[in-house]
Amino acid sequence: PGRVSANMILPYPPGVPLLMPGERITQQSRAVLDFLLMLCSIGQHYPGFETDIHGAKRNEDGVYQVRVLKHAC
Repeated sequence: PGRVSANMILPYPPGVPLLMPGERITQQSRAVLDFLLMLCSIGQHYPGFETDIHGAKRNEDGVYQVRVLKHAC
C-alpha cells in the first residue's frame, strides 16, 4: 500500500481488471491484494488451476511483482 499502479492488473480467469494504471494502492485496496494472493496460492496448491495475472511479472521464485510509479503522497 502507498504506491501508484503503473499497469492494469487483470487476473485471468475471470478477466476483470482489479487495478487500473494510475490507481493508488491504499489500505482500502487490501481486499483486492488479498484476492490476488489467494488466486496465486490456488495455482500452487492445485496444479492445473493456475491464474495468469496480466500486468504483473512473475519472478523465478514464482512471486508476482507489479510495476508502480511512485509512493503516494
